[in-house]
Amino acid sequence: MKQKKLALFSSEFLAYALLACMTLLSQYFVHIGLPPSLVGVLMALPSINALWANQFYFLLAYKFGLKRVVLYSATIAIASLWILFVSKHVLMIFLFSFLLMLSQGGLVPLLESSLVEFASRTRLPYGRIRLFGTLGYAAASFLVANLVNKGFSPLFMVYSLLFFSIASVVQKSELRMNFHRRPSVRSTDKRFSALFVLITASVGFNLFNSVFLPVLVKSKNFRASSVGLSFTLMALSETPFLLFAERIVKRFGSFRLLSSAIFIVGLRLVLASFATTEAQLLLIQLLHGWTYIVIYYATLFLMRRELSAHVLDGTQILFWISLQGIGPLLGSSVGGIAVEKMNAELAYFIFGLIAMSLVIFCWTIEKTWFRKG
Repeated sequence: MKQKKLALFSSEFLAYALLACMTLLSQYFVHIGLPPSLVGVLMALPSINALWANQFYFLLAYKFGLKRVVLYSATIAIASLWILFVSKHVLMIFLFSFLLMLSQGGLVPLLESSLVEFASRTRLPYGRIRLFGTLGYAAASFLVANLVNKGFSPLFMVYSLLFFSIASVVQKSELRMNFHRRPSVRSTDKRFSALFVLITASVGFNLFNSVFLPVLVKSKNFRASSVGLSFTLMALSETPFLLFAERIVKRFGSFRLLSSAIFIVGLRLVLASFATTEAQLLLIQLLHGWTYIVIYYATLFLMRRELSAHVLDGTQILFWISLQGIGPLLGSSVGGIAVEKMNAELAYFIFGLIAMSLVIFCWTIEKTWFRKG
């Protein structure tokens, strides 16, 4: 049983380490001289893919099984990764970035959904499993941060190794997905459709920080390694919440947590715009521990509590589309235009104020859609 759990925890660790490497690609794109607007478009590719690929991947898993989908995705991703690295033309960079991010795009939603099922079956706190994802993200960020000052080939080497490892681990694990019916976004709870509009905006503002942090760091003349160190601290800052996630959610409720997390998303952006030293910026990034993970976990808990089996799969797909698709797409694309037209500091400040104001909509959705059942 211990070996089975180790394989499951390793899958979570590796999946989020992959996400860290994908996020750090923005620094690579800035390094090779691409303009902020193009960096925004490239980093929006996972979001564009998520608009349709999440349902596509769930259907593939429904038909062929989780393990086969993960194996083929990892193989295509490794090939795309190295062709991207040697590509010099913008069109080639775009094409193989698209293939890479498409291949990686379905891994986390599929693995997360299967791990949530595992946690439900075994009554293992999901927060403990998700903690391994945080550790994986932190480890990959820290490792690459200490390597990129000498060049970016180590990023691609680590990235490839992670794809190979996750494909190997999943094949040996007992991960699986049990579908109640053919997954479709048509089978959803309408109340969550309203809630996901708010989550879309919040996640978009949150991802804006991750994508354009290299631009902010460069504009403030901080060291390039501070980007990776920031991502490391951001990941580690999630640890306290994850250790006590079940207790916190049950004590305060999903909507109180959502409101507080959305406010902190905006507060971090505002404070980052005023940072004058690298140390200040790094400390501000610790606020990440009460942003994405709290939004994610509170919504996941709410879905598991409120939804019946026949609408759970479809609502989960819609949730991932909001989380990985529309929200990040807006954060990357609109964020890229804003940074290019204004500057990084002003864009951070304005987006932060807008994000903090979303708390009002969170309260409205709760009273309108959920308190009345």
